[in-house]
Amino acid sequence: MSQSSSQTGCGKQIIAVLIATITALAAIIAFLQADAAQRDDRANRDSKRYALEAFGRKVSGDARVNYDYNKAYQQWYELGILADSATKRGEPDAARRYTALRDKIVKLSPLLAPPYFDRAKGDLNVAKYEAETYLVEITELTEKFKAATAVKEAWDYKANTYIIHLTLLAVALFLLGMAGLISGAAARVIFSATGIVVTFVAIGWAGILLIQPVPDLRERGAAIPAYARGIGLAHQGLHKPAIAEFDRAIQAAPDYTSALVDRADTYAELGDYAAAVPSYERARALDAKSAHIAGNLAWSYYMLGRLDNAIDLNRAALEENPNEGWIRFNLALALLASGKSSDASATYVEGMNAAANQVADAKSAGKEPPYNLWWALDTAAIDLDDLLQVIATGTGEPPRAKIANADLARPIAQSLIAQLKGLAVALEYTGKPPVGSLTAKIGAFTFGEPEYDAKGNITDYAEDTEFEYGTVEIAALFDYAGMKKGDQVIFKVYINGAEDPSWRLIVPWELDATGAAHRLMSPGYTDTFVFDPGEYAIELYINSHFAQRGKFRVK
Repeated sequence: MSQSSSQTGCGKQIIAVLIATITALAAIIAFLQADAAQRDDRANRDSKRYALEAFGRKVSGDARVNYDYNKAYQQWYELGILADSATKRGEPDAARRYTALRDKIVKLSPLLAPPYFDRAKGDLNVAKYEAETYLVEITELTEKFKAATAVKEAWDYKANTYIIHLTLLAVALFLLGMAGLISGAAARVIFSATGIVVTFVAIGWAGILLIQPVPDLRERGAAIPAYARGIGLAHQGLHKPAIAEFDRAIQAAPDYTSALVDRADTYAELGDYAAAVPSYERARALDAKSAHIAGNLAWSYYMLGRLDNAIDLNRAALEENPNEGWIRFNLALALLASGKSSDASATYVEGMNAAANQVADAKSAGKEPPYNLWWALDTAAIDLDDLLQVIATGTGEPPRAKIANADLARPIAQSLIAQLKGLAVALEYTGKPPVGSLTAKIGAFTFGEPEYDAKGNITDYAEDTEFEYGTVEIAALFDYAGMKKGDQVIFKVYINGAEDPSWRLIVPWELDATGAAHRLMSPGYTDTFVFDPGEYAIELYINSHFAQRGKFRVK
């Protein structure tokens, strides 16, 4: 036997050993792939089960609350009104019958019993009932669904990647097999070396993949149950107990993004933006693409007077989410507060143009614009109002000392409020921005309680800005000039900052071009109505242009 023949035989033996070793490793990876696929399937089944359970509980919970509130409670409430009305008309027997029937309805729903209902005061805690009936449960199921989905995606990735490893090992076996058949030494070395390199790549990659953990939030102690309880408490407005539950969830799972975000949101609801910022920042480190996290963190910066941080983060958020109008308006607000009035005005115009285009696109597609578009326009005007309040009083957020060039910001903010409000009304009713500009002049609103003569005619108004509880009629009085017959006039009424659509009035103008007018606020279909305590604001629009507004309080 020659030396070359001996070397060839030895080389083939080494190749045979390598092939056997790689085959064994391939078998191990095949086992890992099968195991990953099984875990993938198991997590997939879990996620579907959680989704179905959550959907079923939401449907049944919504149906339960809908009946309890819209049927049982509303009947109880209406019978109470009828009893009060009968008493006022001097019909005590009818009042007793209504009251007796109302008392029977209490037995039809758990919502009409403690701890959700105080019959003596008429106080109803629907939020607590919703939380305890289904909200906490479906939140827990939803979080388990998201956790199972994340586990499924992780194991699915592992299973698919193991297939790549098996493919690489198959290539390596082919190369080594060819090396054992080829007689040329140089070719044998090339094929063998290539096969060995491919093997090391596959095995190394598989090893890295094997040691990568698959975190399962469902196995992180009380993280999900604590988070669900926190959501239920926050839904009831119990912010501090909710934060305590979110703390427990985060302690069990420090990377629990949802718990971090909702804890930050709850701190923000309390007005504690300094406490909200760290949670938002931790959440953003985990999810840098979330518009909600970035936008709310930037808002917290703004409220703390960290205007440069707010501007930078809003811009970064818009790069990731260019269609988020509320972030664009927040950027404009921060620019205005920082003294960059030209940039602020331009950014507001960009936001308003984008809103108009979004409405036009929705209308052309036969769809309705999304709710958050109207919310963004309304909130942008409210935020400018709040900025004006800080400038005027020196109290509120951001700190007055952080606002640059307040004298310039004031008229710009006032003009932008009118533009935003007018645009919202025009887009709602015409689908287009308002045409032209406001030509009529509307004087400042004054408010008064009508005084009547014996024949029921209004003789005068007891003017004031505050009215006692029990008041049933209040009129908004104003002088006007430059009005035209047929002008579209819209009155909107806000109670404690939120519009009550039932008070909205849309009428064509029928009075003279110049004079005095009033808008009487009182439903004529009931003898039991009184104005509830709170702050009331009335706004007047002419041809979709914001014309005037005023406020009064009921004590």
